[in-house]
Amino acid sequence: MSHSDDTQALSPYAPRVDKTPATVRQALDPDLRAEYEAEWRAALDQAKETFDLAAAFDVLERWWPVAQVCVQPGGRQQVERAEREWLAGTLNGIPYDLEGDDL
Repeated sequence: MSHSDDTQALSPYAPRVDKTPATVRQALDPDLRAEYEAEWRAALDQAKETFDLAAAFDVLERWWPVAQVCVQPGGRQQVERAEREWLAGTLNGIPYDLEGDDL
């Protein structure tokens, strides 16, 4: 995917969101937060019955990268644009900043 010079490259590494249920929830865009909360509560309900927190950890692992994207200016729009291009078969790559990313 080509991007113009005025489009900031998306970094999967910075800024960082702590991998805790509360900070992930806080970092999510409002329209995603309700979905996260529903999944989190369902996982906790399951844990009450099974005494196993694996489902809760799975929810946190799945939503943490989404929260990372939501806190970056324009990050969600870049991901959504890349997804549209991928579905259309026109995605050439995802922009990232080699110098700014701590690979």
